[in-house]
Amino acid sequence: MNDTQAALRRNRSLRALATAIVVGGGAAAVMLVPGVTVEPEGPLDPSSPYPISFKIADSNLIPLHNVNAYVVICYAVPAPAPAAQGCRPPYRTRLFKAAWRDHVLTSDQSFTVTLDDFIRFIPGEKFGGADISIIVEYQPGPIPLRQEKEFRFATELRVDGKLDWVSRPVEEQ
Repeated sequence: MNDTQAALRRNRSLRALATAIVVGGGAAAVMLVPGVTVEPEGPLDPSSPYPISFKIADSNLIPLHNVNAYVVICYAVPAPAPAAQGCRPPYRTRLFKAAWRDHVLTSDQSFTVTLDDFIRFIPGEKFGGADISIIVEYQPGPIPLRQEKEFRFATELRVDGKLDWVSRPVEEQ
């Protein structure tokens, strides 16, 4: 009887370990798979830069729940933009609109955030340059853990006079 009970305990322990490995491995895979992307929607004409918009999308098979977007403006200046620009206070303040909150994105679904209300210039001024971050907060699938990913963009002047949003490393601020 002792050997039977020991064998049952050992089997139960092995099943519990296997279950923990499968569940933990699945949760880790969900957390490591890239889930959200942010892309600018085209170049800007400095004399008529609006709309300034970015597309937020789910780039994998796992649906994203409670997706919220925020913008953080390091700087946005009229032309001529100085070559070296530092972040201006109140940097790290997250701005958002109600339409940017509580989205559910399935594979290849997206929504657009438009920054026109937050980046404004006096009529007649041209858009000189900007450095911004878009922060996306989301919950991958049914796992009740919030994730957050920051995407940094700065403008670069093209040869034709238009501005491109170029991805930058987040650490360079």
